Amino acid sequence: MYHVVAATTNPAKIKAIQLAFEDTFGVDQCRIESVDVASGVSLQPIGNLETRTGARQRVMEARQVRPEADFWVGVEAGIEENMTFA
Repeated sequence: MYHVVAATTNPAKIKAIQLAFEDTFGVDQCRIESVDVASGVSLQPIGNLETRTGARQRVMEARQVRPEADFWVGVEAGIEENMTFA
């Protein structure tokens, strides 16, 4: 069984990670553990760079907290730059 660390406490993000790993490895093949780690970016990242930096930082923090895991997943939501809805 794979040990997957979700670098988030957001239930929707944890569920998405679980479904992705179940699609890849099969049901009951992964144990998802949630850890609360900092993204190191603003509460609402703007642009791809800040959003990707936040996700990457979460993974790096999660690896420090749970180095024995098989996978670490960081999910960061952000706002796209230069986009309008008008």
